[in-house]
Parts: sequence; structure tokens; C-alpha cells
Amino acid sequence: MSSTHKGPDGTVGEEILVMEEAGEKEYQIDIFFAQTWTDSRLRFNSTMKILTLNSNMVGLIWIPDTIFRNSKTAEAHWITTPNQLLRIWNDGKILYTLRLTINAECQLQLHNFPMDEHSCPLIFSSLQIVNAWQADENEHGD
Repeated sequence: MSSTHKGPDGTVGEEILVMEEAGEKEYQIDIFFAQTWTDSRLRFNSTMKILTLNSNMVGLIWIPDTIFRNSKTAEAHWITTPNQLLRIWNDGKILYTLRLTINAECQLQLHNFPMDEHSCPLIFSSLQIVNAWQADENEHGD
């Protein structure tokens, strides 16, 4: 699942890799939430094309304020180290990945009982950026 947002210089792409799922009126998922965007302020000239940075650097750059609107609780994984990744390409492209466990509500839709199809969306949004879905693609191949 992926989407795009407008960030400082253009688009913020998001991708969710679901690790597990359970529940009825609510569900719990363990995900790797990956966001990509370009920030021209972080361009660099070097023989290195990609910098993989320590998670302590995350607080020093702009990160999208993505929220999960139908979550009841959400926790980032910090055992044994922060489960996050920060990479910056020499053209200013950024990949930020964070492992989360989210408990979200799922409203049952019983309009065609007992033949209903049941789906539980994870709804996310932002106060800073506009959401727009994009076709699935591997944003962080390198």
C-alpha cells in the first residue's frame, strides 16, 4: 500500500508493509511505515550516492506529520535499538522507515448480512501535506 503527499520540494511517498493482522471491531497490525520525499536542502556532492544515518539524526530534519486517524493506540518499536531507518541520497531524496504496532478501530458494515465483505482500512492523514495515492512501486531499491 502506498501514497504520496506534497513535501518541502514536492512529493512524499508512503508505503506500508503489514506484518500481522487480527481482530473484529478493532485490529492490531505490526507495520514498517516507509516515507520518501525530496528536500533540496540536503543535496550533497560526494562519491557516495547514499548516506545511511543513525536514528539520532531523525530529529534534525523535516519529517512529515503523518497521523493514523482511526488508531486507538500506536507504538514505535525501540527494542533493542530504535526500529527506524534514515537514508539520504545525494540528490536530496530521503527514505524514512519506522516500525509501528497500531491498534485501530474497524466498523462492521452489515448492509448485506450475511453476505457482507469485510475490510478494515488504516486511515492516515496530515496537517501539513495533502494525501494522494500513487501506484505501488519499490521506492527504496538501491
